[in-house]
Amino acid sequence: MLEENDSLAHMMTEVAAPRSIVEISKRVESELLQFLTTEHTRWSLIDPDFALPIDALRRFVISGGKRLRPAFCYWTAVGMGADPSDPVLMRTLMGLELLHTFALIHDDLMDRSDVRRGEPSVHTAFASQHRQEALRGSAVQYGDSMAILVGDLAFAYADQMLIDANRRARQLYAELKLEVNLGQSLDVSGSFATGTTLAKAERIALYKSGKYTVERPMHIGAALADAYFASTEAVTHFAVPLGMAFQLRDDILGVFGQAERTKKPVGDDLREGKQTLLIGLACQMCSSTERTLFEGLFGRDDLSGSEVEALQEMIAHTGALRAMEDRIDQLFLRSMQALDDLALTQEARVALGEMAGFVVDRLN
Repeated sequence: MLEENDSLAHMMTEVAAPRSIVEISKRVESELLQFLTTEHTRWSLIDPDFALPIDALRRFVISGGKRLRPAFCYWTAVGMGADPSDPVLMRTLMGLELLHTFALIHDDLMDRSDVRRGEPSVHTAFASQHRQEALRGSAVQYGDSMAILVGDLAFAYADQMLIDANRRARQLYAELKLEVNLGQSLDVSGSFATGTTLAKAERIALYKSGKYTVERPMHIGAALADAYFASTEAVTHFAVPLGMAFQLRDDILGVFGQAERTKKPVGDDLREGKQTLLIGLACQMCSSTERTLFEGLFGRDDLSGSEVEALQEMIAHTGALRAMEDRIDQLFLRSMQALDDLALTQEARVALGEMAGFVVDRLN
């Protein structure tokens, strides 16, 4: 049974976020809440209905999240000499979090995910509001339209936050936006394809999340410290394997994660037909009988609990799950070996090491 499989041993014990993440998360959340409250007041004076998307964005921002991207940016910037009290640094951290908010809101809409962080996703919440207030037209269309606009609002605010950053930081931020957009397009097209190669699945993992979560935020942090050109290669050697490990862990949680921890339905990626590296490996390693089972169930949005469990059992039985855990371990080791080559303060080096451990062992 899955409970007896040692590949899932890491799921037995909750891994707490280290202080290096929690402290930055609290500061970013506080600043974002203050900013959005001010925006709510400013726009409500013009028209009370302007408050709708801003309220939705504010609720999303304070609903949780690890704020990994701001933390990776902060510890790189400060570890390379930036002033921790510089308002430009804080606004950049806020921008990275708002950009992530935009991506999550639109991702939930594209995936038709009803839940995010244990609460109704933005499009679901607006659709519910439509039904409760008996508004005209389609509740689904209203929910989808408002979610797009709330996501776009987060995107616009994110851009606004980096206005005063130096030119190199803004260039890197622009590249980050392109990479995550194109990576997401690969993910969407892959979900509708009849199959995918392992190389394509790896590229999706790298561009949809890997570079976006660790490498580019660290590059931006280095740029804010005027240390980008001196540190680019060293940052990449640390960040790329760690970013890949982050996404591979995410892929495992999308199939095997526990709902009370991930705050999403069990087996969400199986219902959505996500063509991840885990799925690609399982298809490559499975028997003909297992492939028949897989093809009959994978990507069905009405999968029952027992059908999800059958797919989980198949994936674990092929050895793909164990192979993924081994790959994550190898990527983490590569990243830790590269950490010593980064020119950082000792405090920042310790913080990034703690964050790396959390990224690969987290349960949500």
